[in-house]
Amino acid sequence: MFENWKKTLMAGVISLSLLGTGYVGHDLISSQNVSAEPASENAPGHLKNVETSHLDEIIERGYIRVGMTGDYKPFTYLNPETNEYEGFDVDAAKELGKDLGVEVEFVATTWPTMMKDLQANKFDIAVGGVTRNTARQKSAYVSQGYLSFGKVPLIRKKDKVNYLTIEDINKPSVRIGVNPGGTNEAFVRQYLSNANVTVVENNLDIPHLVAEGTYDVMITDTVEAMLYAKADPRLYAALTDKPFTNSEKGYMIPRGDFIYASYLEMWLDEMKLQGKFDALYKKWIPILLE
Repeated sequence: MFENWKKTLMAGVISLSLLGTGYVGHDLISSQNVSAEPASENAPGHLKNVETSHLDEIIERGYIRVGMTGDYKPFTYLNPETNEYEGFDVDAAKELGKDLGVEVEFVATTWPTMMKDLQANKFDIAVGGVTRNTARQKSAYVSQGYLSFGKVPLIRKKDKVNYLTIEDINKPSVRIGVNPGGTNEAFVRQYLSNANVTVVENNLDIPHLVAEGTYDVMITDTVEAMLYAKADPRLYAALTDKPFTNSEKGYMIPRGDFIYASYLEMWLDEMKLQGKFDALYKKWIPILLE
């Protein structure tokens, strides 16, 4: 009997310890003993005493404002011929609007100003190849990921054996073109400080400048590098099987709104469960499925 009492006491101590860390195992504590309120209070994006949510404002307004740069294929591209946005995340945003029962209004932003524009309430959500990271999470709420990628060098095919490591690229003789304000520039500033770096305002200009010989390297994401290499036989996407970093793409909304954040997360889950993201991969990023 003493052994049974001892086991019961130890189980209680372990359960309390796990509760203190925020982890609750279903084999230790049954769901009927766990209140729903503490879980919601600890959920990402929660703000106490929220009377109205940004989600309610969007629905009442009748349209959702979607911020994007329009310069990052295949996620977002402002087609100069049609003056319309197109791409993976453009279609995804339209799906979000349809599920919300509202129209979609696209709002132009830039990588350097995206966070400030979101905080200034210029749009309700930022999409278009936004990288999930802790720096952004400090100032906004970044959703779960929907696509994995890494930073790789886009180079000329004839140089495919010359730029395969950080050491190969981090030299004064190597010319790098990079777009301002995003994770590409952050990577270059952190790891390639010895290289000859030029900031190019329009991200869309850099691949052909590499192909033509103005720059030697463009540091970008796996998907973009593969896309441009397939479109231009002069280019080569190096290290796509072993990128310099490992990250995910997500969507970014104002922080502190549990209701809005919860809806966004469930919507992402449903997009995955119903195969809608798979359909977008096939349409916009078929190279990943080859």
